[in-house]
Amino acid sequence: MKTAVREKPIRILRIIARLNIGGPAIQALTLTRMFSEGPYQTLLLCGRVGPHEGDMTYLADSKGVEPLMLSALAKDISIAQDAISLVQVRETIRKFNPHIIHTHTAKAGTIGRLGGMSFNFMRRPRLRIKLVHTFHGHVFHDYFSPFKTRFFIEIERLLARFTDRIIVISPSQKEDICNTYRIASPSKVRVVPLGFDLSPYTAQPEINESDNQGPCRIGIIGRLTSVKNHRLLLEAARDLKSQGKDHYFRFLVIGDGELAWELKRYALKLEVDNVVRFLGWRKDMPSLYRSLNAVVLTSLNEGTPVALIEAMAAGKPVIATDVGGVKDLLGAVEASAGNGYRFARRGILISSGDRESLAGALLYVLENRASLNLMTERARSFSLRQYALERLVKDLDSLYRELTRS
Repeated sequence: MKTAVREKPIRILRIIARLNIGGPAIQALTLTRMFSEGPYQTLLLCGRVGPHEGDMTYLADSKGVEPLMLSALAKDISIAQDAISLVQVRETIRKFNPHIIHTHTAKAGTIGRLGGMSFNFMRRPRLRIKLVHTFHGHVFHDYFSPFKTRFFIEIERLLARFTDRIIVISPSQKEDICNTYRIASPSKVRVVPLGFDLSPYTAQPEINESDNQGPCRIGIIGRLTSVKNHRLLLEAARDLKSQGKDHYFRFLVIGDGELAWELKRYALKLEVDNVVRFLGWRKDMPSLYRSLNAVVLTSLNEGTPVALIEAMAAGKPVIATDVGGVKDLLGAVEASAGNGYRFARRGILISSGDRESLAGALLYVLENRASLNLMTERARSFSLRQYALERLVKDLDSLYRELTRS
């Protein structure tokens, strides 16, 4: 960062539960790198990546980031392991003595803020550690039972009372945090959209692999877990098969997770396995996006899906369920089709769980591949402007300086 060097750097302890493939890990690693020079010093704490999640420590290596791994910090809730994690976090706070603790994801947000609070209770106000938490999404619906969900909401409300700033990544998410679930007052919440180096996705191949000939290649990218609702795409593929249209498509499922085997069996049961390929996690995502004709998202709950941002930057049409921050990405609805899908300014929206609308939207993309340029150009321009890495760094630099001045 091109800022004047101070004698005493602003120390930031950044904590994330694990570096599994996805937007939170990319942000945590990128921000650790960007805020480790100039007036800043940053230490990244993280836990273990679970089976089938996909490990992004290779990205840490490429950015020159050396995270401190906590052996007890993991995805699943465990009173014994979480207690050990809290002890490990407290020890790191004692040694690093941060000015700011910035947490990402729910588990890290709980343990990291509890660790910071335990020090702040014993400090004079001007010496207290500033606590910042980013909601990359939330687990307040479609993740757990009603009882567990209520428990997590109450925990977040309690933690918010002792948090100096809560960051949300879209206006829709601010509405959820402030009004729908009443986690925190608007005065504590700051909208800071995600930011990435999207240049690898904007490069055009010498030969366009995703031209208008041959089967329409549809990609769905993300963890194979229930909240992503991959079943909806497989069921839409079955609908297309019943219409005799399935051979016009190839569906590429990019990702892995606990439902991988179950989804493969479901594709066999629906007799669409001949047009569906499960590719697992891939590192060659820019070239993979270029090979696609469209990207689909079928989630039941989302923050701001990174796969859609990358697809938009790559100039690919997107079809997505209207959940979470998706509407902030795709923009206002401008027209509706007769069979349920809606044309937003920068993509196509369907209602959550609406199989028939998804099938209809897929057919529309198939039949209009050559006429979607206006929509995709709008989407590309928006993603490159709204989700630029430089903008994210500037926003957080301003926030950190504001907190340390106070």
